[in-house]
Amino acid sequence: MTTFHPSGVQHALYPLTAPIKDYAWGSTTLLSELTAAPASDTPQAEMWFGTHPTTPTLLADGTALAQLVDLPYLVKLLAAAQPLSIQAHPTIEHAEAGFAAENAAGIELSDPRRTYRDANHKPEMLVALSDFTAMTGFRDPDFAAETFDQIAQMVDDAELTSLLIAMAKRLRAGELMAVFGQLVNPDGPFWQPDGFTAEIFDAVQRSGTEDQYLVNALEAATIHPNDPGALVALLMNLITLAPGEALFIPSGTIHAYVAGLGLEVMATSDNVIRGGLTVKHVDVAELGKVVDFTPGAPPIITPSVRTIDDVLVTRFTPPVEDFALTRYDLPAGSSLTVTATTPRIAVGTSGTGMLTSGRDQAVVSPGSGIYIPGDVHSLDLSAQDDDVTIFVASRP
Repeated sequence: MTTFHPSGVQHALYPLTAPIKDYAWGSTTLLSELTAAPASDTPQAEMWFGTHPTTPTLLADGTALAQLVDLPYLVKLLAAAQPLSIQAHPTIEHAEAGFAAENAAGIELSDPRRTYRDANHKPEMLVALSDFTAMTGFRDPDFAAETFDQIAQMVDDAELTSLLIAMAKRLRAGELMAVFGQLVNPDGPFWQPDGFTAEIFDAVQRSGTEDQYLVNALEAATIHPNDPGALVALLMNLITLAPGEALFIPSGTIHAYVAGLGLEVMATSDNVIRGGLTVKHVDVAELGKVVDFTPGAPPIITPSVRTIDDVLVTRFTPPVEDFALTRYDLPAGSSLTVTATTPRIAVGTSGTGMLTSGRDQAVVSPGSGIYIPGDVHSLDLSAQDDDVTIFVASRP
């Protein structure tokens, strides 16, 4: 529910200022190229449009958007130059229990040892704005076993060779969870400095292999030496989305985005349970509790597409109650009027267009965000001299 602005004035459109997160995996160019801003000297990973308390989005006058509305979804522009952590997100039940337990233990929300930042689940969907590489879900264990057999032939250590062959056999027997546990066990041999993980990737590099799974894992291991998260990557699906294609990541799905620019929508949460490829807090025990070990195809989501008054309307409706997403592609000179009866966040990704609602107008350009209360007026989208792309997030 939208409340009145603290000034007492109710608007139909609110331009937003999105904070930028400077995580190490971010790109120095992708967001600046999108927004036509100067290149950054430091990584820019995410722009947040929403009401999560850890990273407030602001209105033009500096007021937090959260003072007007409590949105169940969060919209991000995500720019990855190197792999994100191997991670999964909890169900609501896991989140409520984990958040309460860490509160009871007196762990501050800002403490880097914290796993649960809130009590919500975090299903998420990413729409590629560029070619976008990601690792999502577990691939067929038989194929993963073939990769482990390849590595066994590359290494010179008899003990390691034997271990890799045994792990391949376990994968073929369907023991995916057990192999995952072997790799991420913090007391096991794969976490040891200059141990088995380093030995494996030294051998992979010497081999000159062109296998896409091994090349991807080697690149991750180069960034994160001695981190068996790069070996976990060999258990996962590796895909590249073309611009416009989308992934839906349910709670419990292991994943790691690798490279590219995308627009994300997710439940309002910052709960990330990490298992590797990161300098942040890793909690492999908790990760093992929430991960779904069922192998399957990458979770691509198929949108509905229609044309209305020359405007291409693409609707993404993942199977959650927290959010849906509509993409509007407006040719130059076109316009479209839509009904906006619930709160929405609009984000531009291409061209410069205009939103009009009631007496309010707002320019929307790549990287800009607009909050639309949606409780009074219809919403007009228009393109003048440019083709324009606008994404609008809402409840389903």
